[in-house]
Amino acid sequence: MNSIGIRRSEIYDHFHSNSACQKFFFDPANGAAYAAYYNSMYLLQDSTESLQLHRARDFSEEPLTAYLEFWGVLQAIIIQQDSIVEIYETIVGQSLNPHKIPAWKEVRELRNICAGHPAKLDRSKHLPLKRAFVGRTFGNYETFTYEQWQQGEGRSHPRIHLGKLFDKQAEAAEAQLAKILSAMKRRWP
Repeated sequence: MNSIGIRRSEIYDHFHSNSACQKFFFDPANGAAYAAYYNSMYLLQDSTESLQLHRARDFSEEPLTAYLEFWGVLQAIIIQQDSIVEIYETIVGQSLNPHKIPAWKEVRELRNICAGHPAKLDRSKHLPLKRAFVGRTFGNYETFTYEQWQQGEGRSHPRIHLGKLFDKQAEAAEAQLAKILSAMKRRWP
């Protein structure tokens, strides 16, 4: 997670030290691009710093607090990813699909599976129905367990190493930020 913060700072520093970059973004014709960049940079900073702090502390011993923290951590990662997507599209000029980055997709799928999706709005009619339940004592960054029921298979209790999953996600995020920084340096040397 630290590498995300470092790369974000490099992007921020390049913006603030490069008059051509600032000229582009401060041009009223590029107001939407500036708003996308500016908002996303701050969301990226806040989500990254919050995730780093939480990771250092781990989940609360109080089950109901840990439950809220779990959902907050997942949402902060999604905010982080969405911010990078927005910055990427603004700087690189191409779309970036978070579902095409395997580690990002894995986090998003975990969030969707654990939410249980009682409305079934997101599922393909061709896939078996799945339901999941996150209990009050699900674990921590080392080991996370939830209960899942899948049509045709019954119940299971998948075990995930959240820390490792989030580390892969952060590594992929840092790689995208490196691409953004390279594009900035090419576009505004």
